Amino acid sequence: MYTWHFDVPWDYRAVFLRGAAVTAEISVGALIIGLTCGLVIGLARLSKRRALSWPAAFFVETFRSTPTIVQLVWIYYALPILTGIQLSAYNAVLLGLGGHTAAYMAEIFRAGVNSIEKGQMRAALAIGMTPYQAMRRIILPQAVRRMVPPFVNEFATLVKLTSLASVLAVPEILHEANNLIASTYRPMEIYSTVALCFALIVFPMIYAASILEKLWRKDR
Repeated sequence: MYTWHFDVPWDYRAVFLRGAAVTAEISVGALIIGLTCGLVIGLARLSKRRALSWPAAFFVETFRSTPTIVQLVWIYYALPILTGIQLSAYNAVLLGLGGHTAAYMAEIFRAGVNSIEKGQMRAALAIGMTPYQAMRRIILPQAVRRMVPPFVNEFATLVKLTSLASVLAVPEILHEANNLIASTYRPMEIYSTVALCFALIVFPMIYAASILEKLWRKDR
């Protein structure tokens, strides 16, 4: 029978905290990139101008139809060959996960905006608003409420995808855990601790989003 020794991960708690900090940094950085670029790309996909909508669609489908690990490896190894710009492993992961998140966020933004009745845009234009003003003041505030659940799901997925950074030797939590396993030979305890760390990072976001949804329902 297997004897559990959770004193091993406890003795190396500083290593887990260091790895969790890197995981959180990558998650937040990629989320900021994803939200910012995703909004722009999502609105570009809604544009009637093909010069905007077609490149945006190409970006989205490229990231959605290829494995994330391939994207990270390609950005780190192939992009310098094409551009001459050498990225650090950390920045390559940040850029790759940011682009991956942007593709999915763009679709969330697009679906959220399309879910708002088209008559509201026409009414805003009829009273003299520009399309930009109508989008910022009327459409997006309503759409964002409907986007919260998929936003949270995408963030949870993003946090878990940071484990792929270990392929490029970025010292996030899974990479640190693998190093510990090689020296302690306690994989069950260490992987269990890794799972707990991911849950502690993701769950507060999910809980906060559920509270926000309940508050918005009361306002209706």
